[in-house]
Amino acid sequence: MNMTFLAFDGVDSFLPSGMYELQLNPSSHKIGFEDNDGKPMNEKAADGQMVETSEPLFSLKTWEVDFIIDNTGAVEWPPPAMTPILTPGSSIYPSLSYFNSLFVEPDDEIHSRKYIKGIWGLGDLTIFGRVTSFKYNYTFHSNIGTPLRAECSLSIKEVPSFSLMDYFMSPDITRIPKVKDSDNLIDFCQEYYNDKNYYIKVAEHNNLSSFRKLKTGTNIEFPPIKK
Repeated sequence: MNMTFLAFDGVDSFLPSGMYELQLNPSSHKIGFEDNDGKPMNEKAADGQMVETSEPLFSLKTWEVDFIIDNTGAVEWPPPAMTPILTPGSSIYPSLSYFNSLFVEPDDEIHSRKYIKGIWGLGDLTIFGRVTSFKYNYTFHSNIGTPLRAECSLSIKEVPSFSLMDYFMSPDITRIPKVKDSDNLIDFCQEYYNDKNYYIKVAEHNNLSSFRKLKTGTNIEFPPIKK
């Protein structure tokens, strides 16, 4: 089975809205891991002290894939395209345009890029995310200048799954937000613990003289609380 890319309109979409199967399997396939959005582990509080950030980091998979699109006739079947089916010797541009429409260009209906699912083999190698980079280099042309072959470089970054997002929204995770104007402990407790009545425990934990008025620019720690 050749590497295949499926397009999805949303993270919860059940059926794909398009498919692009490579003619030849990748010449290079690199897998890596990055933190979510590259946010630092620590941030500086208003008093200049370093404190743990309120948003924990977690690793997201990345793929870098190099592959070839070829319509010289040397490959058994032509590259994918929307319509019509490409005949050997015709331009590969419709195939590149089809890939771009599936995964790179914003969709008119959902007003954003579609999600991409990469699959290779029997499901051992998969990724679900968004394309962060797509580049191609024409390497062969016909006598009249028609592009017949291109070397493509594709980068994909995984998006957090619902299970990861649920974990990092858990009340078992310590958060240390920075207080802004109009913030109050009751609203924070409702957001972090789904229970506003924990404001007294949080005030005691942070040695606050009053829970009614928080000092703008300070950091308040919301620890895990056993219910």
